[in-house]
Amino acid sequence: MEKLIAYHCAPALAGIKPSNIVTCYKNKIENLNEKIEKLNWELNKKDIYVEILCECEKKALVMVYRKKFLEKTLSDKDVRSFLVGMGYPEEGNTSEYLEILKKHLKGEEFSHEIGAFLGYPMHDIYGFMYHKDEGCLLCGEWKVYENADAAERLFHRFGTCRRALCEKLQGGKTLAQVFC
Repeated sequence: MEKLIAYHCAPALAGIKPSNIVTCYKNKIENLNEKIEKLNWELNKKDIYVEILCECEKKALVMVYRKKFLEKTLSDKDVRSFLVGMGYPEEGNTSEYLEILKKHLKGEEFSHEIGAFLGYPMHDIYGFMYHKDEGCLLCGEWKVYENADAAERLFHRFGTCRRALCEKLQGGKTLAQVFC
């Protein structure tokens, strides 16, 4: 499980992105909740949190986030305005916002606001919501509608981070050893 999280969530673990998500298949990861609890026990002291956003019988959508970084991201004026428009309270805190996101993820429509939690630029979230593939300049960690060069550099940075972290885990380190 740590290798899966390292690959998909390295940018959040390293603090260059507020959060990442990964789908964990329960038939491949035994005792998922216990493993998440253990990771939290080890990593919370470094402001890294692992949380199930939604789950069904076969899989769980897991978010890894840096709490202070996510709080800062969600308090941005434009992000906050967007989230309020999506049904979030103006004065909510990160924990409350995560609970609302969890409820929205159980709905039938795609929860576009997850992009704000993941640190995607607002113009790209709006571009995806209103244009889907039309006008998309680049597909990488997300669909990019503006500033493709900056996004490409950021995607490269994420890839470099991912490779470095995975190498450390391949070398026998645990996430707690790397980040604590």
